[in-house]
Amino acid sequence: MLATSKAAAPATATLLRAAAASCGGGARVRSPFQRRPSPPPATHRPPATIVRPFARSSTSKSKWVRRRPSPDGEGGRYDAYASSFDDPPPPKEVKTVLVIGSAGVLGRTLVHHFGRQEWDVLGADVADPDEEGAGDAEGLGTYVHLPREGTMSDLTGELYRGVSRNLVDGGGGAETKLDAVVCASGGWAGDVDLLDMMETHRESATSSELEDVDVEEEYARECARVCERMMRLNYHPIVAGSQVGRRFMKRGGLFVIIGASAALSPTPGMLGYGSAKAAAHHYLQTWGQSSDKESATTSVGILPLMIDTPANRAALGGDDDDGGGDERYSKMVKPIHIATEIGSWIDEPHLRPHSGSMVKVIAKERRDGSGGAAFHLVR
Repeated sequence: MLATSKAAAPATATLLRAAAASCGGGARVRSPFQRRPSPPPATHRPPATIVRPFARSSTSKSKWVRRRPSPDGEGGRYDAYASSFDDPPPPKEVKTVLVIGSAGVLGRTLVHHFGRQEWDVLGADVADPDEEGAGDAEGLGTYVHLPREGTMSDLTGELYRGVSRNLVDGGGGAETKLDAVVCASGGWAGDVDLLDMMETHRESATSSELEDVDVEEEYARECARVCERMMRLNYHPIVAGSQVGRRFMKRGGLFVIIGASAALSPTPGMLGYGSAKAAAHHYLQTWGQSSDKESATTSVGILPLMIDTPANRAALGGDDDDGGGDERYSKMVKPIHIATEIGSWIDEPHLRPHSGSMVKVIAKERRDGSGGAAFHLVR
């Protein structure tokens, strides 16, 4: 056996040289005993898919569809697989959105952003319709004037009737349903300072009035008024919006409120504000569970630290135009970033977090104006 193997080796070499000669002499011929070289590594890799940490998996169908049988009658055979991208995209559905607090800075930004998508936008606020930026806001379709004072029941009834007038056809025709309700109304006030109140009262009152007035009682009443006002601004509209949405929103709709990340913990110095926002958070989380089961509505709370508005800048003591580099201004969230995120949730439901969730938004602003915002699920 060993002698036979030695005799076979020269024969194999002779065959390889003959094959090389038949290929032109210069071509290399791979020996059948050689290992096939590995393919070169890819120089370009596909980019990683960016997914929101709280987004659900997409329910979109396969991008490849099979065509129907050819009409030529050849046994009903199918043509080759064809890409669905060859077909024209379906027209985008026109959304109908209710924005409560549409006359505020964030509300006007929401209305403008939704209007640019050519959606039908209903606005509702306590501002007079003739005021600039209220009934004539860019992108606004119709406006519902809400009472500035009154009970939660009064507010809910007025909002219900106003929405009904704009969505329900009086002739008995089809009723338009809302795709989303966004509650952007709110307000801020700090605690009452007892020393400041006593000093103000001492300067403005006469000697007889000072004797008749119990400053401690007035302080207690004023603290209660601040808490009551904060509930009216930050809590009542959320209850009203959810109840109106339950009636007029289509199945699988979206309900969004604007909470406050500060209210996730105690808020010394702003008891009324923190209490109202904490109540709004609790209501949203509880409502989110029941509305999801009842009508597949997704209820989400967005919790900014502070929104970049003229009033909030004034509360911080000015503006950042002096180049002082105050980092407090860089922590303000731009209203357009919130509007863009809500718009994506309305247009693409699979991007929404789960119903009843709290999403904290953190500004990523730089001094040159670039940056953005990051949304993180906290509850």
